[in-house]
Amino acid sequence: MEIEYIYPDPDDNRDIEAQIKKMQKENTLGCLIMGLVLLGSLFIFLTLLPIILMILGYSIIFLAVYIVYKAWLEEPVLNLIQKIKTRR
Repeated sequence: MEIEYIYPDPDDNRDIEAQIKKMQKENTLGCLIMGLVLLGSLFIFLTLLPIILMILGYSIIFLAVYIVYKAWLEEPVLNLIQKIKTRR
């Protein structure tokens, strides 16, 4: 039984190193582009944040007024309207 040793070719190492450097450059470029996209989307979100908070605040106020009306004021208001109608 013979054992054969396969020695790597030194040219292959250069090719592999060149490919690794190329991949590192591509990965760095991809990471920089992704960082730029994330920073851009963060800027857009922070620009729109006051508008979103205003809409949210007015919605909360509207819902609070509606809930207070439904919980405590609906019945007295309807009774008042009914009394006004019966007086005529």
